[in-house]
Amino acid sequence: MSSTRVWMGAVLGAVLAAVMASPGAAQLRLSPWIGLYAPTSDLGSVQAVEFGKKSSTLAYGADLDFGGSGIFGFRVGGAYASDSEVDFDDQTCIACEIRATVLTATGAVVIRPFPMPAIQPYIVAGGGWKWYDFDFDGDIEDQISDQSNFTWQGGIGLRLGTGRMGLFVELSDFVSEIDFDNGSTGNTQHDLVLKAGISLGG
Repeated sequence: MSSTRVWMGAVLGAVLAAVMASPGAAQLRLSPWIGLYAPTSDLGSVQAVEFGKKSSTLAYGADLDFGGSGIFGFRVGGAYASDSEVDFDDQTCIACEIRATVLTATGAVVIRPFPMPAIQPYIVAGGGWKWYDFDFDGDIEDQISDQSNFTWQGGIGLRLGTGRMGLFVELSDFVSEIDFDNGSTGNTQHDLVLKAGISLGG
C-alpha cells in the first residue's frame, strides 16, 4: 500500500497548511501522531484453518478536531498500521505466510469533561471504516480476502500544553468484524492503538 502512504502524506500536508493559514484556525486543531497498533483478537477459524491475530506494528496518522478547546468537539481522523505477519495454523500449507496492513478512517465526538488550559483529559467515541489489505504467500487466498468493515472507536487521551501547540497521548480501541470468503464471520476484532503526537491549532 505504498500509494496509500503517499496519498495520506500529501493530504495531511495540505490540511496542515490550510489549518495554520485559516482565519478560523483557533477552532481547528490538527494532530499528527505516531504509535503502536496492537490487535488483541484472533481473526477466527474457517475450513479447519486457525487464523491468529495480526502482529503488533508501527502505526501513524492524523486527526483534525473541530471546536478544539470546548467541552464538546468533533474529530475526523485516519490511521495506518504498517505491514506485519498474521499468525495462522494450516497443516496442509506449512510454508504459507500471510501479512496484512490496516487503514482506518473515523469520525468521533470528543468530550473534554475538565477543559483546563494546561492539562486536558478527554474521551473519544465514534465510528468509521476499517480496510484490511492481505498479502498471501501460498495457496490460501480462497479463505480470506481484502475487505472493509464498519468499526466502532472508543478511547481516552490527555493533552498537555497551552496556546496553539501541545503534546498528547491517546489509547483507542477499534472494534469491528472480520469476514471469511465462505460467508462466515470471524471473531470480533479489538485493535488497540496507542499514539503520541503534537497538536497544532486552537
